[in-house]
Amino acid sequence: MSYRLTIHKIDQSCLFDLTWGQGQRLTVTVPFPPALLGLYGAWQRAYLGYYKHGMRGRVGVAGQVMAVEVDWHSQLKQAEARLLSEFHTWLKDGKLYDLRAELAAASQTAERNGTPLELFIACDPIDIARLPWETWELGQQVQIVRSPPNIRATTVNRQSFRRGKARVLAILGDETGLNFTGERNALNAQNRLLEIHYLGWQPGEDTTALKQRIGRTIADPRGWDVLFFAGHSNESALLDGQVAIAPNTALSIKELAPALQAAQRHGLQFALFNSCSGLDIAQALISLGLSQVAIMREPIHNQVAQTFLVQLLQHLTQFDDVQEALRQASDYLKVKQELTYPSAYLVPSLFRHPDSVPYRIQPVGWRSLIRRWQPTAYEAVTVATLCLVSLVPAVQDWLLDQRVLAQAIYRDRTGQVAADSPSPIVLVQIDPETFTRLGIDNPRPINRALLANLITELSNRQAAVIGLDYILDLPQTDHDPALNQALSRALDQQTWPVLISSRNRDFSWTTPYPTVIDPDRILQGNAFIPFRHVLPREAHPDAKTPFSYQLATAWTLHQRAKQGDSNVPRPSLSGPALEAQVQAYQRETSLGLSPWAEVHPLTQLSTRWGQHWLQPLIDFSIPPSQVYRTVPAWQLLEDPETALLPLSRLDNTLVMIVPGYYDAAGIGREGDDNFPQPAAIGYWRDRTGQRLLDFTGGETHAYITHHLLHNRLVIPIPDLWLVLAAAAVGKALTLYLRQRSPKRMTLAACLVMATLGYGVLALQVYLSAAVLLPWLLPTLTVWLYSLPKLKEAPDEQS
Repeated sequence: MSYRLTIHKIDQSCLFDLTWGQGQRLTVTVPFPPALLGLYGAWQRAYLGYYKHGMRGRVGVAGQVMAVEVDWHSQLKQAEARLLSEFHTWLKDGKLYDLRAELAAASQTAERNGTPLELFIACDPIDIARLPWETWELGQQVQIVRSPPNIRATTVNRQSFRRGKARVLAILGDETGLNFTGERNALNAQNRLLEIHYLGWQPGEDTTALKQRIGRTIADPRGWDVLFFAGHSNESALLDGQVAIAPNTALSIKELAPALQAAQRHGLQFALFNSCSGLDIAQALISLGLSQVAIMREPIHNQVAQTFLVQLLQHLTQFDDVQEALRQASDYLKVKQELTYPSAYLVPSLFRHPDSVPYRIQPVGWRSLIRRWQPTAYEAVTVATLCLVSLVPAVQDWLLDQRVLAQAIYRDRTGQVAADSPSPIVLVQIDPETFTRLGIDNPRPINRALLANLITELSNRQAAVIGLDYILDLPQTDHDPALNQALSRALDQQTWPVLISSRNRDFSWTTPYPTVIDPDRILQGNAFIPFRHVLPREAHPDAKTPFSYQLATAWTLHQRAKQGDSNVPRPSLSGPALEAQVQAYQRETSLGLSPWAEVHPLTQLSTRWGQHWLQPLIDFSIPPSQVYRTVPAWQLLEDPETALLPLSRLDNTLVMIVPGYYDAAGIGREGDDNFPQPAAIGYWRDRTGQRLLDFTGGETHAYITHHLLHNRLVIPIPDLWLVLAAAAVGKALTLYLRQRSPKRMTLAACLVMATLGYGVLALQVYLSAAVLLPWLLPTLTVWLYSLPKLKEAPDEQS
C-alpha cells in the first residue's frame, strides 16, 4: 500500500496533505520553525567546508571556505545534530499527531502482512525539499521515497521489457578536477549482469557534435535499462537542471527531454546522477514520465560518490530493488564511513513516479533461473506442508472418496452414463434371507451343500465362468462330496471355476480341501482387496494372481474358445494343471488386458512408504447397474427363470457366488467382507432408492473384473506430484505478477475462473482418458502462492 504526502510551505506555515486508499485524506497546517532553514544553511556551510576539494559541483555561494584553520569535522557533526534535532522536533508537533497515527497504524498492518508501506513525499518549494526527509522515523515498514509536486506524464512498469543483461548507458561528463576511474572500476566489476556502454567527451571533439551524439545514443531504439551520469551538475530551475559534458559546456535536461522521452518508450527504467545538486534534475525527469531517479541533493565529494556507487551496485547486483539498494548504500555511509565521510548519508535521495515499481536487475543465465525460481520461506513452508498432507493415507482416502463422488455426480449431470445394457457379470448373493429360507442357522463356515446346489443350477444353464468368493480349505465331511460332484459336472461342461485364496500365517496360500476339488483343475486368485484400488498382478513367483484378474482371464479365454481358437486352454477333469496351461498360453499370446493390470515399478516402490502411486482406482463413478446385476441365492434356487430374466442361458455370463450383507461374512474375522459404503456408491443408491450402509467384497471384485474386461483402469496421478507441479505454476504466476499490477478483484476473478476451469478439465479427463488429476491440494497450492500478491494488489478504485 502507498501513501502520498504533499508538503506546501506558505509564508510561515506548512500544509501537510496526506492521501491514500480510496480517496481518504488528512490535511494539517503546522507553523514552520523559523530557525530550521537557518540551521540547514549552517549545516550546508559546514558540509561544504569539510568537503571543499573534489566536489562534483560548481556552486560558489553557500560553499565559500574561510581561510582560517577550522575543525570542519566537528563543525559539521554539530551542525548536523542541531539540524536534525530541530527538524524532528518540528515533525513531532502535536498537530501532526493524527497524521503520524494513521501512518503508524498502516505500518503495523504492513508488518503483519509482511509487506512494505511506501510514503511518497513531495515538497514545494524546493527549499523544503532540501531537508533530510528520509530521516523521519515512522516505523521500520515505512519506506520514504520522494516524488515531485508536479508530474505531467504517466509511467509504466517496464520490468519485463528486456531479457538478459541490463543495458547501462554510462555518460562520463567533464572530468575537470575529478577522476572517473572509480566509476569505471565499479561498473566493470558487475559486467556479469550489466552490459555497459560508455559515452563521453573526447579531446578535440566539437561540443555541438557531442551534444547530438549524446541525444542520439540516449534515444537508441535498442533501449537502455539504466542511465548513469557522473560529473559536474547543478540546479537550474529554468532549465530543469544541467550537467557538464565537457570543459565549459553544459547540457540541460530541457535540451535532452525529447531523447529522454524516446528512451523511456524504449524501456528506460532507472537513472542515477552521481553528481551534485540534482533536485531539479530528478523532478524534471519524473515529470517527463521516467519511473525512478536517484540523485544527490547537495554537492558530493568525488570519493564519496564513488564509495556510494560501489555499495549501490553491490546491492543492485544482489537483486535488491533500487529503493532497498539506495537505503543500504546510505546506511553504509552512515554506519561504516561516518568518521571519514560525515553527513554524506543525508545527501542521496530516490525520486519515483507514484505509479512505478522499484527497479530491480534481473538475473541472467541458468543461475539466474535458479535464483528467480528459488522459493521464498513462505513458499517453502507452504509446499512442504501440503506435500506432507498429501502423503497422509487417511487424507488420501478421504480425497479419493470425495473426488470419485464428484465424478459420479458430474457423469450423471452431464449425461455421460451409458444406457442400461445387460452386464456380463452376475452376482449370486448369499444373503440373510437365503439362510432363513433354507434353515441354515450357522452361516460360518458357509454350508457347502448350498454352494453345490448353486453351482449345479448355474452349470445347468451353461454358465461360462463361475467365481466362488469363499475359502474352502477345511473339510465339511457331510457336504464335500456334493460340492465335488457339482464342480466336476461344471468342468465336464467346460465351465471355468475360479476360487479365491488367501495367505496363511506361514505365508503359504490356501488351497481347496482335496475332497472338494483337485486344485490343478481350477484357477485360484488372491482374494485381498486394497479398497479403492485395483490389486495389480505381480510377476514375483510367490505372488498370487488377483481373483478379479483370474475371472477376467477365464472370461477372455472362454470367449476366444467360442470364436474357434483351438489353442486356448480349456477346463477339464484331467490333463496338465489348468493354471500352468493358462500361463503357457499367456507367454505366447496376449490376453488384451490393460498393461496397468500389471504392477507398475513406481507403485511397487511407493508401497514402502504406504503410498499407491499410479495404482489403478476402482471407478465407483460408474453406477452399479452398469457393472453387474444381483440375484439372491434363494431366488435362484426357488425360481431360477424369474431370477435370471431376461436370460435363459448363462453361456455369455460371468457368475460370481458371493456373500450378501450378512454379519459373519469374512475370511479372517467376521464382517471383514463388509466395507464402508463409498460415497459415490451412496450417490447411485440414493438415486435408485436403495438403503444400504455397506459395500461387499464380492461387489468390489465385480467392479475390478468389469474394469479389466472393459480396459477401464483409472490411473490416479499422486497428489504429491501435482502439488509440486502446482508449486511451479504458482511460482511462475508470482514471477509474472511481479511484472504486472492487476487489480485485486481482477486477479481474484482470474484465479477463480482458472480453478473452476481446471476442475471441469480434471473431471472430463477422468471420464475421457481414465486419468485422475487431483484438484483440491494443487489448486490450494496455487491459491496460497498467490495470496501475498492478492494482498498487495490494489483495489479497483485505487
